[in-house]
Amino acid sequence: MFGRKCLAAYFASWAMVLWLSFPYLSLGGGAPQAAEHYLSWAGVIALYAVPVIFVYGIIVSVLLELAARKLKAAGPGEWIVSGLLHTAMGFAFGFVVQSSMFAIMGGLAAVLFFVFDRFVPWFLQFGRKRTRAAVLATPLLLFGLLAGAVYAASPPLPPFTAADAAAFATSGSGTLIDLFPKQEGEVRKLQIEGYDVERETAVTPMKGKERYQVDFIERWSKGAENGEHRMSYEVTRGSMGAHGGGGAEPPYRR
Repeated sequence: MFGRKCLAAYFASWAMVLWLSFPYLSLGGGAPQAAEHYLSWAGVIALYAVPVIFVYGIIVSVLLELAARKLKAAGPGEWIVSGLLHTAMGFAFGFVVQSSMFAIMGGLAAVLFFVFDRFVPWFLQFGRKRTRAAVLATPLLLFGLLAGAVYAASPPLPPFTAADAAAFATSGSGTLIDLFPKQEGEVRKLQIEGYDVERETAVTPMKGKERYQVDFIERWSKGAENGEHRMSYEVTRGSMGAHGGGGAEPPYRR
C-alpha cells in the first residue's frame, strides 16, 4: 500500500508542478532568461507542493484507506465517499495554514492524488515493464521538453557592457554612491564650502567575461590643499561587491 501511495504522490506532485507553472511559460514571451524564469517558478511551486503531497497526502490517504478496510466498505459507494473525504482533507490543509489559496490547491491536489491512487493498481497489474518505465518518465520528459522549448525560443542575453555595469552600480539609493554620476566616464564638477570638487564614475574591465571594476572617485582642492577618495566595486551581471578603495575623507563631510 505504501508503495502505491508513493507512486500516487509522485504523479500528483508532477501534475501540480506542470499545471501551476504552465502560465509562466508565456510570461517570458521570447524575452531573455525566459527559461530561467519558468524554472524558478516551477522550483518554487515544487518546494511547497512536493513535501505536502508526500507527507500530508500520503498520511491522510493511508488513514482513510485503513478506516475503509475496518468498516469493510467497498464498491462504487466507497469510491465516492473516499474521494470526497480526500478532497475535504485537501481543502482542510489550507485552513490549517490559514490560506484560501492553499485550500483550493490542496483540494485539487487531493483529487489528483485520489485518481492516481486508484489508477496505480491497474497500471501495475496490466502494464508491461517498458510501459511502466515510460509512464514513470513521462512527467520528467514533458517538463524537460517545456523548459527546452522556452529556452530555444528565447533570444540570447545582450552583452553586459561597461555602461551597464555603471548603471547597475548606481541603481540603488540611500548611500554615498547617490552623489556620483550615473554614466560611465562622466565627471561632475561643483563647489562645496569653498572646495573645487570633482566626482567621477569610472569603469575598468577586469579579468573574466563581463566583469568590471567600477570606481567612484572624489577629488577636491582648495588652494594648496587637495585630496582624493575612491570607492571601488566589482560588478558582474546582477551582482556587486566591494573591491577596495581608500584615500582621505573629504574635509567638507566631517
